[in-house]
Amino acid sequence: NGAYFYGLPMMFCSTLCSSFVANIVANPFDVMKSRLQSMPVDASGKAMYSSMGDCFVKSVKSEGILVLWRGFTPAFVKLAPYTIISLTLADKLTRAITGKDAL
Repeated sequence: NGAYFYGLPMMFCSTLCSSFVANIVANPFDVMKSRLQSMPVDASGKAMYSSMGDCFVKSVKSEGILVLWRGFTPAFVKLAPYTIISLTLADKLTRAITGKDAL
């Protein structure tokens, strides 16, 4: 009857997938930001990276493309519960108040 494809099971799966995709897209930027924030500066004041693009190129050349997703698992473990709870709660509260689905 298709009832399994509606309600909480579907909301859980869809929010979990959206959290996964969000991490895949955002993690490379987060890795570059973290590297820029923690980069060493030599005694003459010269930084290791001159820009985000420079950091990207040097990181990928020296460590491979997978360096962009370093720390993916902890980021996903952190974001997934938040996404599941917040989007499900937004949908349920909107339905209770307005009678319409939020998502």
